[in-house]
Amino acid sequence: MRLPLTAISAALLLSACASAPKPTIAESSPAMPQSTVAAAAPVETDAQKIEKLSQTLSKQSVYFDYDNFSVKSQYQPLLQQDASAIKAAPQVAITVEGNADERGSTEYNLALGQKRAEAVKQSLKLLGVPENELEAISYGEEKPRATCHEEKCWSENRRVDFSMKKMP
Repeated sequence: MRLPLTAISAALLLSACASAPKPTIAESSPAMPQSTVAAAAPVETDAQKIEKLSQTLSKQSVYFDYDNFSVKSQYQPLLQQDASAIKAAPQVAITVEGNADERGSTEYNLALGQKRAEAVKQSLKLLGVPENELEAISYGEEKPRATCHEEKCWSENRRVDFSMKKMP
């Protein structure tokens, strides 16, 4: 009678040990909650946000039709992307720079460039960029991107560019 009782006790003891899972490192360490075991996403610094914004804005322009300052609908996704980037970069002021082609008087082209800059500034404001972070200026025909005297060059010069500076 002793033999079967010992065998049953040994079997129960072995089955109890086999069914208990071993704790993982995260479960056994009270100092480290399990939620911190996963790798944390890298946090972008303010300097990195500003550099990213600078690179993005320097490569982009909004182009206009001849003698026109209406922002075309094709530029709305670009302006939405720019607005998001501007809002994410703290203490940065954006200068919206209007340009015109060489046709027309100097005064007329300065005024047209200003209207173009103001139109883009207004679009950015409507997308949530604070007005105190935006300045609209005009270069008129003074900063051409292309210098030939035909439509392919004039169309390159009818634009708004962006520049930025860190606010005090």
